[in-house]
Amino acid sequence: MRRVCFFGAYDPAYPRNRILRQGLTLEGYEVGEARVRETRAFRRWPALAARFSAAARGASVVLVPEFRHKDVPLARALCGRRVLVFDPLVSRVDTLVEDWRLHAPGSAQARWNAWIDRIALSLPDRVLCDTWAHGRLFETLGARRDRLRRVLVGAEDAFFAVPPRDIESEVRVLYLGGFLPLHGVGVLIDALARLEQRRDLPPWRATLAGRGIEWERSRQSARERGLARVEFPGPVDYAEAPRWMAASDVVLGAFGAGEKAGRVIPHKVYQGLAAGRAVLTGAGEGLNEVFEPGVHLEAVTRGDAAALAGALGELIADRDRRELRARAGRERALEVASPRRIGAELAAILAERE
Repeated sequence: MRRVCFFGAYDPAYPRNRILRQGLTLEGYEVGEARVRETRAFRRWPALAARFSAAARGASVVLVPEFRHKDVPLARALCGRRVLVFDPLVSRVDTLVEDWRLHAPGSAQARWNAWIDRIALSLPDRVLCDTWAHGRLFETLGARRDRLRRVLVGAEDAFFAVPPRDIESEVRVLYLGGFLPLHGVGVLIDALARLEQRRDLPPWRATLAGRGIEWERSRQSARERGLARVEFPGPVDYAEAPRWMAASDVVLGAFGAGEKAGRVIPHKVYQGLAAGRAVLTGAGEGLNEVFEPGVHLEAVTRGDAAALAGALGELIADRDRRELRARAGRERALEVASPRRIGAELAAILAERE
């Protein structure tokens, strides 16, 4: 049996990780892991090194999963003749500096994170990207173009198993996520405030579920505007996410104005499409690689609350439009985004020879 070793202080419950592991298993791979929870490198690296020999026995590939940039150098030192694959999913400097703005551009921390990106992206034999738009960013940060390979994010089987929505008297709109800056929840709150002023729409309600960086600010903004149709239930266990989508008619993606939001296709977009729900998200070059706006889903200019309110209002008002997008989006998701399809893409990459 073919074998791949996942390596690093990654979270095995993270959706990207789960999908890749399931997909490889479906392709006949045995997946081993050298994993620790320790966050400090001086403790983490010795523990990883100690676990590596047993975990990697018989493996031809070592795969460092999402966000584990700092574990790539150790993986490179340990893997020998094995193929080293890194699935960064994001750039550290793009996320921490440009998106989250935790560090000022040009600061020592910004330069440090850019250096970590460059080392992590230059050492592997293969670097995965979720869109080619993201891959082009990775290339500017150190990845070699000939080593870049695209593997879509996809959605787990549980989302594809969501049943059709029963006809309800109230249209339900769902944002389910981590309230990250790239999601543009502030733009969404502005759009929902506009919709609450309209009297020509059928009954509707928006649920903004989850918690993260902009959660408290978003709740405060909704309170100050007196929004009566918007609710914040708080954190949602990931296992319950399909149930929340089952109770929705429209699933929302990401609307942030930053460049990162235009490069990625968030998990929630794939999940909503897999669930057979009408999806509305921000337009971007990454999205256009895989889906056709106006056919598989609806897309609006990112950062534009008026455009978002207009598109969401149309979906709320027009059941036929919702169902048309839902059917086409699910068909496309079945073509490109199932764990089996993602696993086949990754397996083909792992089978390559230099």
